[in-house]
Amino acid sequence: MELVIVTGLSGAGKTATLNVLEDEGFLCVDNLPTPLINDLVKLMDDMPEVDRVALALDQRNRIFTKELYNNIKELKDDLAAKVIFLNSTDEVLIKRFKERRRPHPLAPKGLIMDGIKLERDRMQKIQDISFVLDTSSLSLGELKRAVHSFLEESDDINIVFTTFGFKHGMVMDADLVFDVRFITNPYYIPELKEKSGYVDEVYDFVLNHEETREFIDRVYELLKFLIPLYEREGKEQLVVAFGCTGGRQRSVSVARRLQELFKYDGRNIILLDRDLES
Repeated sequence: MELVIVTGLSGAGKTATLNVLEDEGFLCVDNLPTPLINDLVKLMDDMPEVDRVALALDQRNRIFTKELYNNIKELKDDLAAKVIFLNSTDEVLIKRFKERRRPHPLAPKGLIMDGIKLERDRMQKIQDISFVLDTSSLSLGELKRAVHSFLEESDDINIVFTTFGFKHGMVMDADLVFDVRFITNPYYIPELKEKSGYVDEVYDFVLNHEETREFIDRVYELLKFLIPLYEREGKEQLVVAFGCTGGRQRSVSVARRLQELFKYDGRNIILLDRDLES
């Protein structure tokens, strides 16, 4: 049985992620009390027609919060469960709660920010053993692509390439950050100005510079050297961020090319574009 645990911060998108997994053929169960997890797993094992199960586990059921980490760790170690931790910036989480006019589950009579801080603290150990997905600016299509790529991952380290624009702020959970603003900017070419790095004309323009190709070669060799070392140390996830001014052209083109190179090596890199629609 394939088991996926969906966890993370309240308001970060667990319901949307469960919907994606349901579309992938998973039987989805939301907010199951932790004492019932093992019973459910045993029940599913006795039902051969159910071979994919997704559980959403979080801090909403405050009676059982102390057992949450231990339960998830046990499922991960004993049943090879894959764990997705949904994260988001404080600003986005506050905005989402205000739009829904709902209190934070850990601060029902207090400030939303107090609940977020408390939940971040309680969930840190779980985040450390999970594949972390920042949903702050993900569209539904990008979320589907990220979840689909995650499901196809092997037991090796999960590698995420994130593109971003420096004018929109840094990627807070990045392990490595590469600034590609030294590359000639296609934004100033009138016919390329409004196009992204997913358009061939922009992609070709960016890669048609010798310094771009040399940079990509050097980063590729650096990552090939570093990734096995991170794996040896037991790191679950490596987030590599590529930034340009707006996060739409140069960073996207460079990340695309590096993703292609690693695909030839048999590594499935998840590519997320934080500011593509900004």
